[in-house]
Amino acid sequence: MPEPRPNFIAEYIMVQCYGKRSTFVMVEGEADEEVWGRFGATKCRFFPSRGKDNIIEALTISELRELPGTAGIIDLDYSLIADSYPRNISNLLYDDCCPDMESILLCSPALKKVLRHTLDDEEIDKIHDFADELVQESLRLAMEFGYFRWLNHCQDYGLPCNQIRFDEAIDPVALKLDCQWVAKRLAEASDTITSEQLLNEAAELRAKRLPDTIQLCRGKDVLAIMAFILPYLYEKRFAHDLPASAMSLRKDGQLAKELRKAYEYMYFRETALFASIEEWEGANSPYKILKQAI
Repeated sequence: MPEPRPNFIAEYIMVQCYGKRSTFVMVEGEADEEVWGRFGATKCRFFPSRGKDNIIEALTISELRELPGTAGIIDLDYSLIADSYPRNISNLLYDDCCPDMESILLCSPALKKVLRHTLDDEEIDKIHDFADELVQESLRLAMEFGYFRWLNHCQDYGLPCNQIRFDEAIDPVALKLDCQWVAKRLAEASDTITSEQLLNEAAELRAKRLPDTIQLCRGKDVLAIMAFILPYLYEKRFAHDLPASAMSLRKDGQLAKELRKAYEYMYFRETALFASIEEWEGANSPYKILKQAI
C-alpha cells in the first residue's frame, strides 16, 4: 500500500492558490508521474498524491473553492469490473478499459520493444511472437488469481492478496496456478472464511463472468508472474536458456521499470485515458495536460 501523505491537501491548496497559472494533475504515485508526466504540456505539473482518497478529496476542495485547471488521474482497479467507480466526481480522469497503469503499458507494444533490446540474438518476428505468448500466459494466470482479488474487493474480507508469492503458487513448467494452495494461504489470515468457502465463492464468480478479460487482473500481478515464468517459457520456445542480457528483467520491479521507459506517446494516444484527457481539455480551455502531438 502507498505510504500516507497527511499534508497532501495542504500542499495542493498552497500550490493552486499561490502558484502560477498552470494545470495541476494529481496522480496516485511516483510511477504514474514518471509515465504520464513525460507526455505533459509545458505548463502542466503532475503531483503524486499517494492514493485515490487524497485525489478525490482535493478535487472536491477544488470544486468548492472554484480553483481552475485541476484534474486527477486514478486507476480504477476492481471498481471497473464491479462497476462501482466514481462517475460523478468532476475532473476525475481514468481509463475505462484497463484497470491500472501497468495494464495500459501491457496493452501496448512496449514489451516487444523491451524484449528486442534484451534478446538481440533472436529474430524480431520470433521475439514478437514470444512477447505475445508471454503476455497471454501471464494474463491467464493473473486472471485466475484475480478471482480471489475480485472476491476480496466485493466482500471486503481483508485477505492478504499482496502477500501471495507467485514463485510458490505457480508451477512454471505446467504454467498452472495452484488455486487450492492460494485459498489455503489466504484463509489462514482470516477469521471469517475458510479455504473451501473461498474456492466455492471464487468458482461462483467465475461462472458469472468469462475469465478472458484484463479487467480481472492487477497489472502488478501480471508483471510479477511474467518475470517469474520468463526463463521457463523462453527455454520451452527457443530450446536454450534465457540469455544473461535478459536475466535482469527477473529482478524485483525491473520489468516494470523497463516497460515505463519503453512506453511511447504514440502508444498513449490509442488509450481510453488519452481520450478522457482530451475531453477534459476541451471543457477546460485554456488549460492543457498533454503536450502538442509529436
